[in-house]
Amino acid sequence: MRGWLLHEAGQQCELFRWQGAVFLEGLPDPDDPIMRGIVGTNQQFPTVHNYDFEILLKPRIASQPTPTEAGPMGVAVNGVPIFDPSTQGPVNKAKGKRPSAFEEGELDVCGGHAGRGDDYHYHIAPKCLIEDLGKKWVDVDKKPIGYAMDGFPIHALGWFNKGNAVEAQLDPCRGMKDDSGNYFYNVKTSSSWDVLNCLTGEPQKFARDRWHHRVDRTGKEITGIPMRFAIKDSMRTSHGRDVCHVTTGMLQGEQLLLTSGKTRRVNAEEGALFYCNKACYGLFFEADKSRKIRGRAIYYDYIVSGCPGGFDVASLRTFTPYEGPAQKRKGPPGTGKRPRQ
Repeated sequence: MRGWLLHEAGQQCELFRWQGAVFLEGLPDPDDPIMRGIVGTNQQFPTVHNYDFEILLKPRIASQPTPTEAGPMGVAVNGVPIFDPSTQGPVNKAKGKRPSAFEEGELDVCGGHAGRGDDYHYHIAPKCLIEDLGKKWVDVDKKPIGYAMDGFPIHALGWFNKGNAVEAQLDPCRGMKDDSGNYFYNVKTSSSWDVLNCLTGEPQKFARDRWHHRVDRTGKEITGIPMRFAIKDSMRTSHGRDVCHVTTGMLQGEQLLLTSGKTRRVNAEEGALFYCNKACYGLFFEADKSRKIRGRAIYYDYIVSGCPGGFDVASLRTFTPYEGPAQKRKGPPGTGKRPRQ
């Protein structure tokens, strides 16, 4: 297995081991309550990725700071990427910025979520990771909780011991130098838990990723649509070659396209989103535009013809499947019947 890498003058060395294992997968500790607490989701699932990270051993402060952009700007010590605070949504013309993932309710209690590539990543301080690392790591030994893409370490001083707080000493990028002249960033230890506001060093292309995109039954890649779905729980189980992902929660304020062609407004309805393979999933897709439908409508595509043995789809509380005329995402074949509750 290949892990994180540091590089300097062509030399490479392993950077970090967590409890004896090199992390490549881009997933946090299995006990961390990831995805819980999200109210605005894009129907993505935290999936195993295959990352290589290269961090400069001797980063240099640049002549001027570099603004961060929507996307990765660092990596936590558990191998989970750290992203800019903003979403991929359109720029707000008045503010000149994209929406904040935190303010939009897209982040879980740990500070992260699964993105459009089913890649779990943090947008704010990795709260669960910091708690897992503990006081000795963070505030006694003063070890980093991650590294920025310019090579400078990211700390969480003051998280457990307020006597270590450095908030008042940070520059506009949320960085400062220690007593030895070494530069580092420090996360905000209270809401909104900012990581860094700009890059003081020279940004590097520091990450490589290899993974397979989820596809639907027609072979099209699935990029989930954003919708109001308050996540209660998220889990994944392995069944032979398939890994089944299940997210349960409450669908709120969405317009559903029914098999009859009519629509129904959902105020609050519990149910599950799931995906095992291209012949076993229950997901919402956007309905085709129609003069009969005002605004956006979504429909639940329920495909269970190829569910793996051991995955009890009938035990899930699913939504009413759409079985009407073909949509762009859904061809004529039926989706199967909804299991009895």
